[in-house]
Amino acid sequence: MAGIHRSVELVRRPEGADIIDYRVQADADGHLGIAVDLRKTTFSNQKVVVKLYSDEQLDRDGDWKKGRLVWTNEKVVDDHRHCLISERVEPAPKLWSAEEPNLYTLTLVLMDSNQKVTQVESCRVGFRTVDIHDGVVRVNGKRITICGLNRHEHDPDYGKVVRVDRMKQDIELMKQNNFNAVRTSHYPNDSAFYRLCDFYGLYVVDEANIETHGMHPMGRLTHDPAWQNTFTSRVTRMVQRDRNHACIIFWSLGNEAGRGNNLLAARRQLLELDESRPIMYESGGALYEGVGRTELTDIICTMYPDVPRTIRLGTREDEDRPLILCEYSHAMGNSNGNVHLYWDFFWSEDHPRMQGAFIWDMIDQGIRKVHEPTQRSFFAYGGDFGDQPNDLQFCINGLFSPDREPHPAVQELKYLQQPVAFKVAPSQNNRTVSLNVNDPPVIVLDVVNRYTFRDLSHLGWTWNVTSDYAVGLIASGRFDIDGKTISEGLRIPMKQVVPKVTKEAKKGGYPIKYYLNLRGSLKASTVWAEKGHLLVTEQFNLAFDGLPSPEKPDSKKSESVTPGKALRVKEEGSSINVFLGEKDSTPIVAVDRSTGTIQSYSPDERNIFASPTETNVAGLVPNFTRATTDNDMG
Repeated sequence: MAGIHRSVELVRRPEGADIIDYRVQADADGHLGIAVDLRKTTFSNQKVVVKLYSDEQLDRDGDWKKGRLVWTNEKVVDDHRHCLISERVEPAPKLWSAEEPNLYTLTLVLMDSNQKVTQVESCRVGFRTVDIHDGVVRVNGKRITICGLNRHEHDPDYGKVVRVDRMKQDIELMKQNNFNAVRTSHYPNDSAFYRLCDFYGLYVVDEANIETHGMHPMGRLTHDPAWQNTFTSRVTRMVQRDRNHACIIFWSLGNEAGRGNNLLAARRQLLELDESRPIMYESGGALYEGVGRTELTDIICTMYPDVPRTIRLGTREDEDRPLILCEYSHAMGNSNGNVHLYWDFFWSEDHPRMQGAFIWDMIDQGIRKVHEPTQRSFFAYGGDFGDQPNDLQFCINGLFSPDREPHPAVQELKYLQQPVAFKVAPSQNNRTVSLNVNDPPVIVLDVVNRYTFRDLSHLGWTWNVTSDYAVGLIASGRFDIDGKTISEGLRIPMKQVVPKVTKEAKKGGYPIKYYLNLRGSLKASTVWAEKGHLLVTEQFNLAFDGLPSPEKPDSKKSESVTPGKALRVKEEGSSINVFLGEKDSTPIVAVDRSTGTIQSYSPDERNIFASPTETNVAGLVPNFTRATTDNDMG
């Protein structure tokens, strides 16, 4: 879409407002480094006063509570118009992560020789460290798992112009559905988006606006010296604008732009500006020009490898880099199936280098349009505006519709990425819990806390038992998960259940299936979800051993039972008719012998099916076709 999509500002500063840039490095060990650059001026004896406050932002709209002054320092500006402050903050600050996004307010006050304030700058600061150790990405010294989404800036009514409210909605949807990371595919986002990610808590891959996908060869421009400044400037401008945001844990040189000297130069210049974050860059798709594991990337981030190849990439003995797939499941049409095969390995403790992936992508990029004859609105794409040529449905590949309604695959990914896992004893089937009714009636499950930095005290837990026989709940209860529960196992009493199951077993009849259902919800409202929002679900089959055999029917009672009418089947002409009782009245069911169609159904001697017409066949006609899907188009 052509045009200017974001606000453009010209800032005029008064005389004496000489700060032109500042960089903040806040590490997990409490070290705080601040570098200030000032323009050349005739002023002398200027100084910068830096203060750190424990202000707390209360809601997404910016309401806040004033905090205490945590730390302060000041420095005289040197002759080179630089000012560097480096000190450890005491006492140790609270750390930032996507799970616990603790932020502080930093202010920089520039004063002249007369102690007059000439300029004030401010930003939010999160103390955290990102590194790679033994082939594993760590935040604050701990391994993390990336549950990621690629996100284009898109609005169904304004196109590439995305309002702050829409940004908030997108981040809340990610958090509500157990995503903890976003890749700004394939360009730096609006500055407000990073401030919101700092506040809500999302890990960000900040990606430069470089892509040469479609050129032959794909990396032709990165080998062309005439294009070097274009490559390097797009990367360095991104870093200079965004480097003070705690949410950004990886830089990306762009997307599918090959490998060559221009990207090598961009990487070198990026590292001169910031060495505190790894670089993640996929150079050309699954089969071209580097497959996400060139010298340009610190993280193996191959696109769309199948599961066996993903395992090989994550376990190669000649690799010491972590594996995080920048794209791995394409959410177009009826897709995102078998994703659990990836997550079995991403969550496995036996594969520490396999650390997650990013779905492609978040939003269907359709534009709301009105169908004139009916005045009904729909989401237009791929030629609906008379545009030729077009990409057909290829921009409709998100987990959410343009107005942010979730598609069915969202629930699958929410489950696979949920922060708590329950497991049965290793000796049992991993989806079935066996319980002997003659033993103490209790189920024991292992609990795995998948969070990296927090416990499970913010979640309230319920359990219930259901069956394919009973209409309501057979039994239910609540439980808490604390440190003891995780170390010793979750114990759920089945005292209410065993008598009911035993009673049903004595009656006989068809085998009844029983299910144990677990639910974990927020105990209190957060900035991204209301109290009671469901985050964790699990279900196990229940198998009861030692149940009594069905009781034999009482012969005396059986003799007193009035027998029902027998069903009779009679072939008449082209139909097979089923009658109730001895009378040849209206058949209950009539079946066409040649087509197998159920022509009529008359439970009270009145056919409830429509009568045949010249254009349709009466009754139930087998239909084994469906609407064409995107996958049928190849």
